[in-house]
Amino acid sequence: MSAKVYKTITICVAVLLVAALAVTLGIFVYREQKYSREIGALYDAAYYSCVDNLGDVGNKLAKLDAASSDTVRKELLNGVYTDSEVMAASLAMLAGKNDEIEAAMKFVNQLGDYAYYLASKLPAEAITSEEKEKLDELKEIASKLEEAFLSAGEKVAEGGSLYAALGSEVTALAGVYDLFTEGNVEYPEMIYDGPFSDGLRDREAKFLAGKPEISKEAAQAGIKLVYGTEAEYLGTVEGSLRAYSFSLANGANVQITVAGGMVAEYSRYRETGAATMDEEAAAETAVNALKLAGYEGMKAVWVSVKDNTAYINCAYSENEVIYYPDLIKVKVALDDGEILGISAANYLYNHTAREPIGEVKDPDGAALAEGFETSSVRLTVIPTDWNTELTAYEFAGSIGDNSYYVYYDAYTLEQIKVMRVIKDGNEGNLIV
Repeated sequence: MSAKVYKTITICVAVLLVAALAVTLGIFVYREQKYSREIGALYDAAYYSCVDNLGDVGNKLAKLDAASSDTVRKELLNGVYTDSEVMAASLAMLAGKNDEIEAAMKFVNQLGDYAYYLASKLPAEAITSEEKEKLDELKEIASKLEEAFLSAGEKVAEGGSLYAALGSEVTALAGVYDLFTEGNVEYPEMIYDGPFSDGLRDREAKFLAGKPEISKEAAQAGIKLVYGTEAEYLGTVEGSLRAYSFSLANGANVQITVAGGMVAEYSRYRETGAATMDEEAAAETAVNALKLAGYEGMKAVWVSVKDNTAYINCAYSENEVIYYPDLIKVKVALDDGEILGISAANYLYNHTAREPIGEVKDPDGAALAEGFETSSVRLTVIPTDWNTELTAYEFAGSIGDNSYYVYYDAYTLEQIKVMRVIKDGNEGNLIV
């Protein structure tokens, strides 16, 4: 074999070896990148789980201030215990990259244990004033921990993934360690929608039962009559709320029920200008729009404003009783009063003829929490978690800086529900 041929073969073999090595290295790099992405996703999920559960714990601990029933207190404390268990599991995953988070795990475990201990005593043994003070301490610490995690999230958003931040020399959650190291904290010894905005959604739409069906042509004619514009038929939405779907010339989408021809949904998005009307005028606009759409007897029960748009919950009212299951949400632009949204599913599912409310007790006999300042009281019918309805007095009020809606069985005056108002920092409010 000539030297020239040998040299050519050697070069070819070398090229093939380099190519094979490049492919092999490429596979390793791909696998490592894929592994890092998967691990990063797990850490991100653990982090966001912690944030969500910290918010839930804070709400439940704040609701305890307004709870005057041992049944409600026990439910809230058991909820704190469950949330703490979930948090502990998420923190354990984060601690795999950051030993300092073990300090936060210690607090979360103690919080859960203490909540379980108090819940197990109720109702046989009441919560003492000392135990209430310890709960207040825990609430404050949980709030600081949530702030630390939210701050870490902001830092991560500026500099990459949480996985990378936790793996770096200076971690994004270093503040958590400073907060929970010995000496900084004395551990105590060993909760955009108004009330009942989800309501009840039975499989049968009670309000539509027995109503005659209409054609899509009739629905189109009705839309033109009410909204003054042509409607393009998009199809029929199947299910328990069977409806014709249309697109309007102004960009809005509307669904008209096949049975009864009622507006089930209406939505239109546009930017809103400077407000020219207040909440009271917006609420009146919403009620009038629902009346025009065939929904009689509606009353605005909750208004929240955000970005010059009013979000209004309207409930059916009869004989001064508010029926929360029969709720319709309406969105009103505050620049000109245009209706930007209607969601009537709860009303269509739940509104029906009901038996008259019997004799109820005087609300003055309700045992309110210490320091609760009442701003209004009204008789309501509320949905329960068991697809039933209860007649209840609604006490709106506050304790310190916290606002609440508290509900008492109208026949027994037993406290049955505590809901807390959360301000979202941009004018709008939430109820949890």
